[in-house]
Amino acid sequence: MASNTARTKYHRLGAPRTVLLLWCLLAALWVGTTGCHSWQNFRERAVQFRHAVFDSSYQDPKAQEKMTEADRLFAEGRYSQARKIYKKLADNQGNPTDLAERARFFQAECRFHEGHYPEAVDTYHRLLLDFPAGAYRRDACNRMYQIADYWLNDFRDELARRKDESGILYWRPRWPNPFDRTRPAIDQEGRLLETLNNIWVQDISGPYADKAMFWCGYINFVRGNFQEADHCFSQLVEFHKDSPLLPHALLYAVQAKNAATGGPDYDIRRAAEALHLIHMAETSLPEFTQDPQLSERLRRAKQAIRQQQAEHDLRTAEYYERTGHPGSAVFYYELVRRRYAGTRYADLATQRKEHLLALAQAGRPAPGNDPWAILQAKWKEWFGDPQPVITPASSQVPAPTAPPTPPQPASPPSPSSPQPSATEMKPEAPNPLPGDLPDRGASVPPPGKMP
Repeated sequence: MASNTARTKYHRLGAPRTVLLLWCLLAALWVGTTGCHSWQNFRERAVQFRHAVFDSSYQDPKAQEKMTEADRLFAEGRYSQARKIYKKLADNQGNPTDLAERARFFQAECRFHEGHYPEAVDTYHRLLLDFPAGAYRRDACNRMYQIADYWLNDFRDELARRKDESGILYWRPRWPNPFDRTRPAIDQEGRLLETLNNIWVQDISGPYADKAMFWCGYINFVRGNFQEADHCFSQLVEFHKDSPLLPHALLYAVQAKNAATGGPDYDIRRAAEALHLIHMAETSLPEFTQDPQLSERLRRAKQAIRQQQAEHDLRTAEYYERTGHPGSAVFYYELVRRRYAGTRYADLATQRKEHLLALAQAGRPAPGNDPWAILQAKWKEWFGDPQPVITPASSQVPAPTAPPTPPQPASPPSPSSPQPSATEMKPEAPNPLPGDLPDRGASVPPPGKMP
């Protein structure tokens, strides 16, 4: 009875397992006899399906036909429909490089002609990042500069409205117009600086590189961002030695370096760099010797730098005197006398030096601000041997000046016209736009029209 029950369970459980093993064996034999072609074809179809549905890279046999259709729509002025086709072709990484680059450029062109300038700038910049040495690099930079010049009109209008103000012209926000697609909704000036910097980075040898960098420096200079202005103008001086904007950029670089120090109480190595630029201008740029107004501006800038350096050295000497180091103080006072002879700083340094030497000869060195040294000096004065009283000379330096603030900045020059004087420069674009692009004084054409 027990053996029959076990045999029944074996048949109930073992029979299906045996059938499953037989089917697996037959499938393996079939795959082995037919080869891997069926499995490989299945994998290829699965990969193609995944690329078509989930990936942006796939083989499109109708890519050229789509490009032709998009070109036809673009020529008819149907920019919105053409832009969608261009975008799909550019996003497909499986398309040929030249086709994808052309599709991306005309996608940006559609945005430009629709009047969506912020989106157009972003698309042009993406083209430059994806194809840094492509065939449309120069055209994309030209369009970006044209849009930036349009945004600069607001900055020029602000300079005209605030021409009577002096000093730093801080940015004043205004209410944005959400219906104006030609300007960024927020931070228009920040987008402008970003666009100009991208033009210089992506096409440093192009026709707009020096102008873009000059505008970057000039806007930062007007807003009081002297470190950024110094960087921009210094880059222009270093990399664009043939630019017609070089003399004015060098003058602005000198002023920005001198103002970026923060005052004589801080590190003034930038002032030394500015002095080096002045020496270079005097020896290698004939514009500063032929133009008396440029020469006068350079002389005044040099005088401001030397004044800041003298005040810095004098305050260094006062620091050593104040902290009880008369030897170091005498050394720096003598340094001021020799470096800046004939100035009021040299006279003050002479008085302080003679006073310290008189104290040392009388055996009463200046205690500085050390409480213990002051107590010892008072003890000797009250209970020690009577000594002649030495009245310290007046060492009052003129009230500390604020960090050097440049005068009301002159507007950037226009290299297409004769170089204006330093006081007559008008806030116009550094150079007119070439060819089919509008002039700097004109605005970008309305959306949907070719410039």
